Amino acid sequence: MAELITNILMALALGAVGLFALQWVYKVLEKRENATGTPGERQTRLKIILRVTRNLLQVLVISIVLMMILNEAGVNIAPLLASAGVVGLALSLGAQTLIKDFLGGIFILAENQFSVGDYLTLGEVSGAVERITLRATYLRDSEGRLHLVPNGDIRTVTNQTNQWAQVVISLNVDFEADIQQVVGALEEAARAVQADAEVADDLIEAPRTLGWTGFSDWAVQVQIIVKTRPGRQWAVGRAVRRAMLDAFQRADVRVAIPRQRIVAAGGPEETEAEEQVN
Repeated sequence: MAELITNILMALALGAVGLFALQWVYKVLEKRENATGTPGERQTRLKIILRVTRNLLQVLVISIVLMMILNEAGVNIAPLLASAGVVGLALSLGAQTLIKDFLGGIFILAENQFSVGDYLTLGEVSGAVERITLRATYLRDSEGRLHLVPNGDIRTVTNQTNQWAQVVISLNVDFEADIQQVVGALEEAARAVQADAEVADDLIEAPRTLGWTGFSDWAVQVQIIVKTRPGRQWAVGRAVRRAMLDAFQRADVRVAIPRQRIVAAGGPEETEAEEQVN
Protein backbone atom coordinates (compact mmCIF):
# COMPACT_ATOMS: atom_id res chain seq x y z
CA MET A 1 0.00 0.00 0.00
CA ALA A 2 2.84 2.35 0.93
CA GLU A 3 4.55 1.56 -2.36
CA LEU A 4 1.35 2.35 -4.26
CA ILE A 5 0.99 5.70 -2.51
CA THR A 6 4.66 6.47 -3.17
CA ASN A 7 4.31 5.67 -6.88
CA ILE A 8 1.17 7.80 -7.18
CA LEU A 9 2.86 10.69 -5.42
CA MET A 10 5.87 10.33 -7.73
CA ALA A 11 3.57 10.41 -10.77
CA LEU A 12 1.85 13.51 -9.42
CA ALA A 13 5.20 15.12 -8.70
CA LEU A 14 6.46 14.38 -12.20
CA GLY A 15 3.26 15.82 -13.64
CA ALA A 16 3.59 18.96 -11.52
CA VAL A 17 7.21 19.39 -12.61
CA GLY A 18 6.20 18.95 -16.25
CA LEU A 19 3.40 21.53 -15.97
CA PHE A 20 5.71 23.95 -14.15
CA ALA A 21 8.38 23.51 -16.84
CA LEU A 22 5.86 24.18 -19.60
CA GLN A 23 4.63 27.32 -17.83
CA TRP A 24 8.22 28.51 -17.25
CA VAL A 25 9.18 27.99 -20.90
CA TYR A 26 6.03 29.82 -22.00
CA LYS A 27 6.81 32.79 -19.74
CA VAL A 28 10.43 32.94 -20.96
CA LEU A 29 9.38 32.89 -24.61
CA GLU A 30 6.67 35.48 -23.96
CA LYS A 31 9.15 37.85 -22.24
CA ARG A 32 11.67 37.38 -25.03
CA GLU A 33 9.00 38.16 -27.62
CA ASN A 34 7.95 41.31 -25.75
CA ALA A 35 11.58 42.44 -25.53
CA THR A 36 12.23 42.07 -29.27
CA GLY A 37 9.84 44.91 -30.13
CA THR A 38 7.93 42.83 -32.66
CA PRO A 39 5.00 44.74 -34.27
CA GLY A 40 1.74 44.36 -32.34
CA GLU A 41 -0.12 42.26 -34.89
CA ARG A 42 2.70 39.76 -35.34
CA GLN A 43 3.26 39.63 -31.58
CA THR A 44 -0.40 38.76 -31.07
CA ARG A 45 -0.11 35.94 -33.61
CA LEU A 46 2.95 34.46 -31.90
CA LYS A 47 1.30 34.65 -28.48
CA ILE A 48 -1.74 32.77 -29.78
CA ILE A 49 0.48 30.02 -31.22
CA LEU A 50 2.49 29.75 -27.99
CA ARG A 51 -0.68 29.59 -25.89
CA VAL A 52 -2.25 26.88 -28.05
CA THR A 53 0.96 24.83 -27.99
CA ARG A 54 1.23 25.17 -24.20
CA ASN A 55 -2.38 24.08 -23.69
CA LEU A 56 -1.98 21.02 -25.91
CA LEU A 57 1.19 19.96 -24.07
CA GLN A 58 -0.51 20.47 -20.71
CA VAL A 59 -3.36 18.19 -21.75
CA LEU A 60 -0.81 15.61 -22.88
CA VAL A 61 1.09 15.75 -19.56
CA ILE A 62 -2.12 15.44 -17.50
CA SER A 63 -3.28 12.49 -19.61
CA ILE A 64 0.04 10.68 -19.11
CA VAL A 65 -0.07 11.26 -15.34
CA LEU A 66 -3.62 9.92 -15.13
CA MET A 67 -2.64 6.81 -17.08
CA MET A 68 0.33 6.25 -14.75
CA ILE A 69 -1.88 6.56 -11.66
CA LEU A 70 -4.48 4.17 -13.04
CA ASN A 71 -1.78 1.69 -13.99
CA GLU A 72 -0.31 1.84 -10.47
CA ALA A 73 -3.78 1.35 -9.01
CA GLY A 74 -4.07 -1.93 -10.89
CA VAL A 75 -6.52 -0.75 -13.49
CA ASN A 76 -5.99 -2.32 -16.90
CA ILE A 77 -5.54 0.73 -19.08
CA ALA A 78 -5.41 -1.19 -22.37
CA PRO A 79 -9.21 -1.15 -22.80
CA LEU A 80 -9.21 2.52 -21.79
CA LEU A 81 -6.60 3.31 -24.44
CA ALA A 82 -8.60 1.38 -27.02
CA SER A 83 -11.80 3.16 -25.99
CA ALA A 84 -10.04 6.50 -26.05
CA GLY A 85 -8.85 5.71 -29.56
CA VAL A 86 -12.37 4.89 -30.71
CA VAL A 87 -13.82 7.98 -29.03
CA GLY A 88 -11.06 10.13 -30.50
CA LEU A 89 -11.74 8.74 -33.95
CA ALA A 90 -15.48 9.41 -33.59
CA LEU A 91 -14.84 12.94 -32.38
CA SER A 92 -12.37 13.60 -35.16
CA LEU A 93 -14.85 12.41 -37.78
CA GLY A 94 -17.64 14.46 -36.27
CA ALA A 95 -15.54 17.58 -35.81
CA GLN A 96 -13.30 17.30 -38.88
CA THR A 97 -14.56 20.64 -40.22
CA LEU A 98 -13.73 22.34 -36.93
CA ILE A 99 -10.30 20.67 -36.84
CA LYS A 100 -9.66 21.78 -40.42
CA ASP A 101 -10.58 25.35 -39.49
CA PHE A 102 -8.23 25.33 -36.47
CA LEU A 103 -5.34 23.89 -38.49
CA GLY A 104 -5.93 26.49 -41.19
CA GLY A 105 -5.94 29.23 -38.54
CA ILE A 106 -2.65 27.99 -37.08
CA PHE A 107 -0.98 28.08 -40.51
CA ILE A 108 -2.38 31.55 -41.24
CA LEU A 109 -1.00 32.88 -37.94
CA ALA A 110 2.33 31.04 -38.17
CA GLU A 111 3.06 32.05 -41.77
CA ASN A 112 1.72 35.60 -41.35
CA GLN A 113 -0.29 35.22 -44.55
CA PHE A 114 -2.27 38.42 -43.89
CA SER A 115 -2.94 40.86 -41.06
CA VAL A 116 -5.76 42.87 -39.52
CA GLY A 117 -6.42 45.86 -41.78
CA ASP A 118 -5.43 44.12 -45.03
CA TYR A 119 -7.98 44.22 -47.85
CA LEU A 120 -8.52 40.68 -49.11
CA THR A 121 -10.49 38.71 -51.64
CA LEU A 122 -11.29 35.23 -50.32
CA GLY A 123 -13.21 33.35 -52.99
CA GLU A 124 -16.28 35.46 -53.76
CA VAL A 125 -15.93 37.66 -50.65
CA SER A 126 -13.88 40.87 -50.47
CA GLY A 127 -13.29 43.22 -47.57
CA ALA A 128 -10.94 44.56 -44.90
CA VAL A 129 -9.78 42.11 -42.24
CA GLU A 130 -11.27 43.07 -38.87
CA ARG A 131 -10.32 40.04 -36.83
CA ILE A 132 -8.44 36.75 -37.15
CA THR A 133 -9.07 33.80 -34.85
CA LEU A 134 -8.02 30.18 -35.00
CA ARG A 135 -11.43 29.28 -36.41
CA ALA A 136 -12.31 32.09 -38.83
CA THR A 137 -11.33 35.33 -40.54
CA TYR A 138 -13.74 38.28 -40.37
CA LEU A 139 -14.01 40.61 -43.40
CA ARG A 140 -15.91 43.91 -43.55
CA ASP A 141 -16.87 44.83 -47.13
CA SER A 142 -17.39 48.29 -48.63
CA GLU A 143 -21.11 48.20 -47.77
CA GLY A 144 -20.42 47.52 -44.11
CA ARG A 145 -21.39 43.85 -44.14
CA LEU A 146 -19.30 41.53 -41.95
CA HIS A 147 -18.36 38.21 -43.56
CA LEU A 148 -17.14 35.26 -41.48
CA VAL A 149 -14.91 33.00 -43.57
CA PRO A 150 -13.88 29.68 -41.93
CA ASN A 151 -10.11 29.29 -42.11
CA GLY A 152 -10.45 25.74 -43.40
CA ASP A 153 -12.28 27.03 -46.48
CA ILE A 154 -9.56 29.52 -47.46
CA ARG A 155 -7.74 28.22 -50.50
CA THR A 156 -6.79 31.30 -52.52
CA VAL A 157 -6.02 34.68 -50.94
CA THR A 158 -5.79 37.90 -52.97
CA ASN A 159 -4.19 40.59 -50.80
CA GLN A 160 -4.62 44.07 -52.25
CA THR A 161 -2.71 45.84 -49.47
CA ASN A 162 0.51 43.86 -49.11
CA GLN A 163 3.79 45.86 -49.39
CA TRP A 164 2.63 48.03 -52.31
CA ALA A 165 -0.25 48.53 -54.72
CA GLN A 166 -0.68 49.76 -58.28
CA VAL A 167 -3.30 51.92 -59.93
CA VAL A 168 -4.01 51.48 -63.65
CA ILE A 169 -6.33 54.16 -65.04
CA SER A 170 -7.49 53.92 -68.65
CA LEU A 171 -9.36 56.35 -70.89
CA ASN A 172 -10.59 56.01 -74.45
CA VAL A 173 -9.92 58.66 -77.09
CA ASP A 174 -10.98 58.98 -80.72
CA PHE A 175 -8.92 57.47 -83.51
CA GLU A 176 -8.53 60.96 -84.97
CA ALA A 177 -6.90 62.35 -81.79
CA ASP A 178 -3.37 63.76 -82.02
CA ILE A 179 -1.07 61.30 -80.19
CA GLN A 180 1.37 64.04 -79.16
CA GLN A 181 -1.43 66.14 -77.75
CA VAL A 182 -2.83 63.15 -75.85
CA VAL A 183 0.56 62.18 -74.39
CA GLY A 184 1.15 65.79 -73.38
CA ALA A 185 -2.19 65.83 -71.53
CA LEU A 186 -1.29 62.56 -69.77
CA GLU A 187 2.08 63.96 -68.65
CA GLU A 188 0.35 67.08 -67.37
CA ALA A 189 -2.05 64.90 -65.37
CA ALA A 190 0.90 62.92 -63.94
CA ARG A 191 2.58 66.13 -62.78
CA ALA A 192 -0.68 67.31 -61.23
CA VAL A 193 -0.99 64.10 -59.22
CA GLN A 194 2.59 64.43 -57.95
CA ALA A 195 1.82 68.01 -56.85
CA ASP A 196 -1.45 67.03 -55.14
CA ALA A 197 -0.83 67.40 -51.40
CA GLU A 198 -3.57 64.88 -50.57
CA VAL A 199 -1.90 61.96 -52.34
CA ALA A 200 1.70 62.99 -53.03
CA ASP A 201 3.03 61.12 -49.98
CA ASP A 202 1.20 57.97 -51.09
CA LEU A 203 3.19 57.65 -54.33
CA ILE A 204 6.12 55.22 -54.32
CA GLU A 205 7.18 56.10 -57.88
CA ALA A 206 6.37 58.85 -60.32
CA PRO A 207 3.29 58.08 -62.45
CA ARG A 208 4.05 56.44 -65.79
CA THR A 209 2.18 57.68 -68.85
CA LEU A 210 1.54 55.29 -71.71
CA GLY A 211 0.49 56.11 -75.26
CA TRP A 212 -1.68 53.75 -77.22
CA THR A 213 -2.08 50.63 -75.08
CA GLY A 214 -4.99 49.05 -76.93
CA PHE A 215 -7.91 49.75 -79.18
CA SER A 216 -11.43 48.65 -79.94
CA ASP A 217 -13.67 49.15 -82.95
CA TRP A 218 -14.64 52.62 -81.70
CA ALA A 219 -11.70 54.04 -79.69
CA VAL A 220 -8.02 53.91 -78.72
CA GLN A 221 -7.04 53.31 -75.10
CA VAL A 222 -4.44 55.33 -73.15
CA GLN A 223 -3.25 54.71 -69.59
CA ILE A 224 -1.51 56.10 -66.53
CA ILE A 225 0.07 53.64 -64.08
CA VAL A 226 0.93 54.65 -60.51
CA LYS A 227 2.68 52.60 -57.81
CA THR A 228 1.33 53.49 -54.35
CA ARG A 229 1.57 52.62 -50.70
CA PRO A 230 -0.65 49.67 -49.72
CA GLY A 231 -4.25 50.61 -49.07
CA ARG A 232 -3.93 54.03 -50.74
CA GLN A 233 -4.52 52.95 -54.33
CA TRP A 234 -8.19 53.93 -54.23
CA ALA A 235 -7.56 57.52 -53.12
CA VAL A 236 -4.73 57.87 -55.64
CA GLY A 237 -6.96 56.41 -58.37
CA ARG A 238 -9.60 59.07 -57.74
CA ALA A 239 -6.95 61.81 -57.93
CA VAL A 240 -5.55 60.40 -61.18
CA ARG A 241 -8.98 60.23 -62.84
CA ARG A 242 -9.73 63.81 -61.85
CA ALA A 243 -6.35 65.03 -63.12
CA MET A 244 -6.71 63.14 -66.43
CA LEU A 245 -10.14 64.59 -67.17
CA ASP A 246 -8.99 68.11 -66.25
CA ALA A 247 -5.91 67.81 -68.47
CA PHE A 248 -7.96 66.45 -71.37
CA GLN A 249 -10.40 69.33 -71.10
CA ARG A 250 -7.59 71.92 -71.12
CA ALA A 251 -5.92 70.24 -74.09
CA ASP A 252 -9.28 69.92 -75.92
CA VAL A 253 -8.85 66.15 -76.17
CA ARG A 254 -12.23 64.47 -76.47
CA VAL A 255 -12.95 61.28 -74.54
CA ALA A 256 -14.36 58.75 -76.98
CA ILE A 257 -17.99 57.65 -76.68
CA PRO A 258 -19.30 54.47 -78.33
CA ARG A 259 -21.13 55.35 -81.53
CA GLN A 260 -23.16 53.38 -84.03
CA ARG A 261 -23.16 54.08 -87.76
CA ILE A 262 -26.52 53.77 -89.53
CA VAL A 263 -26.61 53.48 -93.32
CA ALA A 264 -29.96 54.14 -95.04
CA ALA A 265 -30.20 52.35 -98.38
CA GLY A 266 -32.89 51.97 -101.01
CA GLY A 267 -32.60 55.16 -103.04
CA PRO A 268 -30.28 56.21 -105.81
CA GLU A 269 -27.91 57.56 -103.14
CA GLU A 270 -27.15 56.04 -99.78
CA THR A 271 -27.08 58.32 -96.76
CA GLU A 272 -25.11 57.76 -93.57
CA ALA A 273 -25.68 59.01 -90.04
CA GLU A 274 -24.10 58.40 -86.66
CA GLU A 275 -25.79 58.20 -83.31
CA GLN A 276 -24.40 57.82 -79.83
CA VAL A 277 -24.80 54.40 -78.19
CA ASN A 278 -26.11 54.83 -74.67
